[in-house]
Amino acid sequence: MNHSIRLIFLSLLALLGACASTQVEESWTLPGYAPPPAEQRKVLVVTLASTETIRKAFELAFVKELEENGILAVPSLQWMPDSTQVNRDSLRPIVAQNGITSVLVNSLRGIETSKTYQPAEQIGPGDNLYRNFDTYMVYSSSGQHETGSYAEMTEYLLETNLFDARNEKLSWSVRTRTTDPTSLEAGVRSVVSKVIQQAENDNVF
Repeated sequence: MNHSIRLIFLSLLALLGACASTQVEESWTLPGYAPPPAEQRKVLVVTLASTETIRKAFELAFVKELEENGILAVPSLQWMPDSTQVNRDSLRPIVAQNGITSVLVNSLRGIETSKTYQPAEQIGPGDNLYRNFDTYMVYSSSGQHETGSYAEMTEYLLETNLFDARNEKLSWSVRTRTTDPTSLEAGVRSVVSKVIQQAENDNVF
């Protein structure tokens, strides 16, 4: 591997490492569920969060993503700027008075931390570049004892539920796991993109 290709490779790895990673852990759809007709569809986006900043970030991101996919959506903060007011009873009149057909509710279900092994960086001739990117399993199975360190990894578990406003039944649910977002914006973007992608796969919008 020549020097220029090596630099490109390392730059790509650094870029990937800087992005939040979100995976779908579980997805469920109510048997027989069919979304409302496209011309009637209007989604109310609700986020239950510890701060108004997080709530606003998620609600506006979901609205933007849904509208880019041709789905009319509105954030709950449009009618309820104070998140302490958000509950089933306060949402009902908003849903009834504004032609809402579906309610998309997002909430944090847990935060998990773990430690992952990081091999010591080695720069030199031969196969050192390859060895830099060995996984912990490779080191364990080979019996090698290389110097290195353990890095703490934080994962955020979120749940997104879609309720049918016509009968208030849960129509669809998805749980995601997001690893080490570098910022609120990166984490929100990663989650929203993955959730909407799963919704399209499950044909719930």
